[in-house]
Amino acid sequence: MRLFIAIDLGAESKRKIACIENEIKSKCIDIKLVEPNNVHITLKFLGEVGEDSLGGIEDKIAHETGNMKQFRLSAEGFGYFGTPNHVKTLWVDVKEGKDELISLIEAFNRNLNHIRRENRKPNPHITIGRVRPGKSREALLNEIMRLKDVKIGEFIVKEIKLKKSTLTSSGPVYEDVKAFPLK
Repeated sequence: MRLFIAIDLGAESKRKIACIENEIKSKCIDIKLVEPNNVHITLKFLGEVGEDSLGGIEDKIAHETGNMKQFRLSAEGFGYFGTPNHVKTLWVDVKEGKDELISLIEAFNRNLNHIRRENRKPNPHITIGRVRPGKSREALLNEIMRLKDVKIGEFIVKEIKLKKSTLTSSGPVYEDVKAFPLK
């Protein structure tokens, strides 16, 4: 099964992202947007994992989250990975709560490195879409500039989730495997 560790966004943040995605769609920008219900913050992508490894993964997540307190997270400001000439991924930045997210990402990378090694420095964000190479580059850059300071919302992170991703022809389907509540 294909697994990742994530934080789901609050309902209000998902609604705000859905509205912004509708605005982006109206501009005919060539981008594969993440379904608003699927929007999340990935803490660690594990990839394909055998069922026999599930218990060990859950134990390591529980160890890292067991004494962790709930924390406030705020999401605001659009950005992108890539260059202005080749934007690859559109995302929303995380402001408040970023230090907590980086600590979690680093802990999961240390403790689950044997499953999937991550060599990049943690950069918590909310992926909004994957940009297809097309003629809408200028419109996309204009939208990113317009949304660079937009406030998506704040919410309290109350749990970390282990999620399963099933790839389908119409996009990924996410399913909660287990939730790990924070204190």
